[in-house]
Amino acid sequence: MLTGTLIALIAAVVYIVVSLLVGDRFPFSRYCMYADLTTRSEGAVLYLKAAGRFVAPDELGAVHGLDVEALDPRSRPCSQQWLVYEAQRWLRDHSVEGELEGGVDVEAGYRMLTVGSDGLVEERLEPVTRGTGRLR
Repeated sequence: MLTGTLIALIAAVVYIVVSLLVGDRFPFSRYCMYADLTTRSEGAVLYLKAAGRFVAPDELGAVHGLDVEALDPRSRPCSQQWLVYEAQRWLRDHSVEGELEGGVDVEAGYRMLTVGSDGLVEERLEPVTRGTGRLR
């Protein structure tokens, strides 16, 4: 019979091995994504706008024309990569062929936040891709 301590030890070893094999992929991160935060002065946060207002990815029931792969967060100072990957998955799963009848303009990009010792200094939007979408 396995004791609670032995089960916990086996679980820890399995988790460590899987983490080493898959690298910095949620939920097996080793959190090096946060290691360079003290040297950063800028951060990137994904945004989606539909019909001129900010929306969450799941507010879009269908999208057309968005270059979802262009939203890759690895080329930006983004500490919320897992959120971007979830948004990319949603947008891929809800992409449709052909124009959307009654669709609204959709823009996806990054909110670039410049931070100083006194807090937020500047915020600017960097659009990455545009298309159309249907709100849910």
